[in-house]
Amino acid sequence: MKKSDTSTQTDIGISPDPIFQMTTGYWVSKTLMSAVELEVFTKLSGSQSVTLEQLQNNILEMDTRPAEVFVTALISLGLLNVITIDGNVTKKENRYSNSQMSEVFLDKNKPTYIGDFVTMLDTQLYYRWGKLTQALKTNKPVKDNSDSSNDTVSTNLSAANILEQAKKNQPVEQIQTFTRAMYGVSVIPAMELGKVFDFSNYKKMMDIGGGSGIYSIEVVKASPNMSAIMLDLGPVCEVADEYVKQFNLQDRIQTQVLDFLKEDLPKDCDVVLLSHIVHFLSMENDKMLLRKIYDSLPDENGVILISEWLLNDEKTGPIPPALTGLAMIVDMPEGRNYSYAEVSEMLTDVGFTNIEKRPLAGPAEVVIGYKHMK
Repeated sequence: MKKSDTSTQTDIGISPDPIFQMTTGYWVSKTLMSAVELEVFTKLSGSQSVTLEQLQNNILEMDTRPAEVFVTALISLGLLNVITIDGNVTKKENRYSNSQMSEVFLDKNKPTYIGDFVTMLDTQLYYRWGKLTQALKTNKPVKDNSDSSNDTVSTNLSAANILEQAKKNQPVEQIQTFTRAMYGVSVIPAMELGKVFDFSNYKKMMDIGGGSGIYSIEVVKASPNMSAIMLDLGPVCEVADEYVKQFNLQDRIQTQVLDFLKEDLPKDCDVVLLSHIVHFLSMENDKMLLRKIYDSLPDENGVILISEWLLNDEKTGPIPPALTGLAMIVDMPEGRNYSYAEVSEMLTDVGFTNIEKRPLAGPAEVVIGYKHMK
């Protein structure tokens, strides 16, 4: 008897579950984004547990139906914990608290807070990702959802003018929100950098486009011999200065407003760090910047460190850098995530030698190149 064309999962041998998970992935992200927006985890911080009624009325401030549904979703995602205690002889009561993960990373008062990154994705990229197909077809980034005159922006924006355009077109608040968001992305890899690279033979690091300055902060904290200068836009330097002051490192870390794509770089540093900068530019402009860095370093004992989420050399993954590349399509006129082989080739082309990579934390890796004049 001929088999029916309609096959069961058992007949096929594979499940469509991964497709369903991909399709509904934004359900998960938006649930987290809403919880961060409502400051649920900050309000629940300190190991306190509350009843559903207290959670609904004092923290969520919403009706019973959405409160119960929202809380169930947060528990299912591992963002809230629930325990059942005996209320009286006939009734048991559920009490809710932060999960350990939420307590550490989503409480605004913790130094490990990454909620600003969640907020940035929500307010600046969530809408743009909804226009991904159009951005792919046009090779133009998507405009902010506040501007409905055109869904995409012009690509007549040269890489050399990106920072200048940011000064003119982006509100200071938006630039600073992004800067604080990148603190959350970088804080754990920054803590690891001093463990995977020996700074004991160096004196001063140039942190190009250093954003919040967290890499500079962690390097000088771990290496008493090191000082640092962080180069970026004016509004970004203001945020970095705040973080530097929090760690009481004003005497060892300076910030300087400088357009590193146009202006000359300082010549007094023996270490240069690029953190999440290479994927921001085209390969041509990356090489231009790397040449400037090479020329700024001393002829001996100069080193460049590049922290990035690298693709594998086959360009089949991993997922975080692969999807970050798409984020560049919807958000920037150029740039994409590169493989280690591509970054290594760029460094070799401008003169760096003994190139290697080492893991940091999560998807972050550091590529190391040395300047040794013959």
